Amino acid sequence: MAAHRCVAFFACLALTVFLAACGGGGSSSDRPRPNADVSGNWHATTTSSSAPTSTDLDMFIVQSGTSLASTLVLLNGTPCASQGTLTGRVDQQAVDLTIRESDGPDTITVPGSTDGVTISGSYTISGSCDGGDTGTVFANFIPTVDSARWSGDTSSVNGTLTFTADIQEDSHGNLNGTMSFDNSPCFTNLTVTGNQVGTAVRLRDTQDLFEAFGNTNEQATSISGDYSVLSGACAEDGTFSMTTP
Repeated sequence: MAAHRCVAFFACLALTVFLAACGGGGSSSDRPRPNADVSGNWHATTTSSSAPTSTDLDMFIVQSGTSLASTLVLLNGTPCASQGTLTGRVDQQAVDLTIRESDGPDTITVPGSTDGVTISGSYTISGSCDGGDTGTVFANFIPTVDSARWSGDTSSVNGTLTFTADIQEDSHGNLNGTMSFDNSPCFTNLTVTGNQVGTAVRLRDTQDLFEAFGNTNEQATSISGDYSVLSGACAEDGTFSMTTP
């Protein structure tokens, strides 16, 4: 009996090797490709096919399986709205996005494709403001501004201040951290919260003394914009810039 089981084993082994050599196990090209990961910050530009106009969009996309969502899409360059929300799906490298304006009447649909660092496709607008407009869309993935090595300066009519910052970002684009100022007569260390939406960055301290709105570059190594000291003897408006290695 043992001899028969041994013969049967080697016969099955030989058949398995033969099938594998002939491709019986299937090829890697037959397997479905995984869905692209498009979670995170994106900056997009739309270009109209009917007029020499373009609109910039900033968003933070949250991905759950094949579903995509963004609770805040910033729209710059259109008179119809300033912000919206996004829903969509990803299927391997294909994406379908729908942006609904929160303070406007239009809906933007975007069928496209992605490699995980860019999205390209077309768009169609329906609604009573820009309805009927069509064109192309191109978007770049923007890295997180998460870094413990930010340094920068502020500038106003009252002079300049230098500061360092440690900023962390979570999986939904929310920011928290600290800013430490040199030679400020009103505050030294601030605890800040905020968010990153594409290239747009907002910071505000937890005591409502300081707020800053700026934009990062595509490498997320610099942020510049406007700031305000909201109350107290140091109340002022000015500009700021900060960089990280």
